[in-house]
Amino acid sequence: MEELKNTQFSSAEDAASLLLHKELVWEKNIVNFELYDAVEKGDVVNFVDVLGKECAERKVPLSDIFDQVTWAGDSLLHVAADFGSEQIAELISCQFPELLTRRNVRGDTPLHVAVRSKNSTIVKLVLSQYAIEKSKHDGLKDKEITRETNEYGNTPLHEAVYSDHFGLVEEILHADEPVAHYLNKSRSSPLFLSVMSPDLKILNLLLQIPFPADQPLPQCFGNSPLHAALRERNPDLIREILGKREELIYLRDEEGGTPFHYAAYTGYVEGFRILLQNLSEKSNQSLLERNKKGSFPIHVACKRGHVEVVEEFLRHELPINPYVLLNQKGQNILHIAAKYGRTKVVQHLLRNQKIDQCAINHRDNDGNSPLHLASINLFPKVLYFIAQDKRINVNITNNHDLTARDIVQLEFKTQETVRKLLANSALIEAGVSLKLNSMLRLQRQQSPKRDLLLKDPNTFLVVATLILTLTFTAFFSVPGGLYSSDDPNSKKTGMAVLDHKPGFWIFSIYNTIAMFSSTAACILMLVAQTFDSELARKATLIATVCLYNSFSVLPTPIGGHALRSFIALLHYDNKPEDSSYQKVIKDNEKFV
Repeated sequence: MEELKNTQFSSAEDAASLLLHKELVWEKNIVNFELYDAVEKGDVVNFVDVLGKECAERKVPLSDIFDQVTWAGDSLLHVAADFGSEQIAELISCQFPELLTRRNVRGDTPLHVAVRSKNSTIVKLVLSQYAIEKSKHDGLKDKEITRETNEYGNTPLHEAVYSDHFGLVEEILHADEPVAHYLNKSRSSPLFLSVMSPDLKILNLLLQIPFPADQPLPQCFGNSPLHAALRERNPDLIREILGKREELIYLRDEEGGTPFHYAAYTGYVEGFRILLQNLSEKSNQSLLERNKKGSFPIHVACKRGHVEVVEEFLRHELPINPYVLLNQKGQNILHIAAKYGRTKVVQHLLRNQKIDQCAINHRDNDGNSPLHLASINLFPKVLYFIAQDKRINVNITNNHDLTARDIVQLEFKTQETVRKLLANSALIEAGVSLKLNSMLRLQRQQSPKRDLLLKDPNTFLVVATLILTLTFTAFFSVPGGLYSSDDPNSKKTGMAVLDHKPGFWIFSIYNTIAMFSSTAACILMLVAQTFDSELARKATLIATVCLYNSFSVLPTPIGGHALRSFIALLHYDNKPEDSSYQKVIKDNEKFV
């Protein structure tokens, strides 16, 4: 190896050949298959022979050979660590120590690969060799190989815990204990992950590692093995952790939640009970701490609807009444249960002996009682149970001077739903009053007024005049015509030919009504354009009725064409180029 390292190939031709090779493989030397095979077999003598042959054939220095990587970005040291070729790994790490921190495409160093392969010998070799070379090379002084992370944020210790290999965990901790509290991209530390390992020795080993001195215990986010044990619902593990490190009960997650918050959120009753038992001989400090949102564990349980957790909490002897525990909005546990519609929790709280009239009628920062919050969110069953309690003041008002029923009634202004109807019925049955009854009734009766003002009154007048003209003309051009002066019977001269037909008289009557109605419409529209807006509105309304009356009695086909003309003029008055408008006008011209 020393001879190969000292061999130089520096001719211009060889340099050009090497440059071309790098371009062909995307500026990366891809490891030769024969060399890869030699590493896999683990024969160090054969490996060195293949290296010499490769250098001679390609006429490149040995350092360029060790720049070769697989398509996954693995160096030769990665390959040796993966296949457990211990002698080759030792040879490479001694001759080319810079490969100890080389990464592949997944961000893994050779130590990550060795840990994942569960090869304790190579792990020890890499750690010891790195410790030796670190003092010799300035580029390694600022690095800790045990803290190098891959693309998932995992350190070699994370990988060791995932592998459930106690020996590897012990070896890495021996080299670097603080790495036990490093977080990966999932915000989990090796200590947290050790709870999921079937090997309990790994957890016990990591529990012995002290937390960083510069990081207060409650702020070691992602480190709590107690949270992990609660998630796994493993009571024996919870007792094991509390027995080894009882102070972990004060450890919080990123949301500021203690193990009590986590147990309340997941509804894990047995875990919550174990935590309570652990507090019985000490203090209730952790049980009475808020998270970042200002909620106590009992608030979280009420919000999630976990009745059994709420029952365990209320059964525990506390120095204060649980109903005086308020969140940042000034809401007690009954507020929370009512707000999120947790009917069973509400029933349990109302039956509890610790609740009193003050707690039931307590108002939050907005002045809302539990009854108000149930009304705002429309939970009929919750409203029913709270309103039926004799201790409640059903007519209590909030900061806006609204009762619970006022809130439900205001919701009716948007849309009536089954939930609103049921909620309103529950409040009516309980005798909740409406403070805004008269005002709400007035609001419901008043519909938005629409001024009956036409976009162009002249259009309306033209249509009315058209109908008047048509009906008036119909008196002189009656169906069947008139008897002329040449008729033998002089008494019939000027009389309608069809006057003896019933249909003729129906036509005449309807035509007369249409003519007088259209005449009235014309007069009213002239009035509407002359006087004030109120009189104009009334005149326009009556004129519209008259005009519609004209349409209804016009004899067909007069009525049909007139109606089509009217609709066209109303809808297309501002669009003379519209094809529909032009068609109606042409049809009307043909009719006239």
